Amino acid sequence: MKTLATGFILGSLVLAVCLPLVTFAQPIPKKLQDAVGEVVVNTTACTVTCGLGYKEETICEVGPDGVRRKCRTQRSECLSTWICGMLHFTVSSGKEYELICLSADILEIGLDKFRFSWRIARGIISIEDEVFKPFMSRSYFVKFKSIQEYDSGTYRCDVQLLKNLRFVKRVYFGLKVLSSKLVHLDFHQSLTEEQKLADEGLQVNLGNYSRPPHLPWRRDVATALGIGIASGVIGGVLVIFVVSSGLRVVYRNASDET
Repeated sequence: MKTLATGFILGSLVLAVCLPLVTFAQPIPKKLQDAVGEVVVNTTACTVTCGLGYKEETICEVGPDGVRRKCRTQRSECLSTWICGMLHFTVSSGKEYELICLSADILEIGLDKFRFSWRIARGIISIEDEVFKPFMSRSYFVKFKSIQEYDSGTYRCDVQLLKNLRFVKRVYFGLKVLSSKLVHLDFHQSLTEEQKLADEGLQVNLGNYSRPPHLPWRRDVATALGIGIASGVIGGVLVIFVVSSGLRVVYRNASDET
């Protein structure tokens, strides 16, 4: 009885191993041999590194013989990451300024295909969700007619596809507004004459140091010192002349009395 059970088990194992061999040994049906499928044979890189972009794909029909037929090129969406990081800007107060949340691909598709929403973290530079509050703009831009220090902070723009409200882009704008009364951002004005010439592309030997700009008040001080010294010399001569004259008179009177 035990021998029969052992033989039954071994027979079952042999049958299980042989069945796949028997199955694969069957010929491939004629329909499958002539089947043709579409295969992506080439693709370009995405047009953007973040946000919604596009790539071009080459698709061909490939049969059992491996020959490519009826190839065509089509454009398809690509989205590696939808968070684009932060851009930093520093401007002086009182100027007209604009933040724009666009890309060439969005313009090509059409603004009506997207939804734009803005949030703000006023007064700080951050990407933490908890510090952001809704901002009034629903357009693709935020415009300041006369930007002020109060407008400093982080502005976040989210872009969604209207057809499915899928997020396709998020970008942060770190904006610092400096008072025009305290800081003057005219770099060219702070240069020396030699540095200005070099900045314009002229050959100037600046040496190992930059000579500070000539200050007019130093010339005035030097002039005043010169006048003072000259006045002192003339005054001293006059004093000596008066004293010497007085001494001559005193000695003459003393001689007459003797």
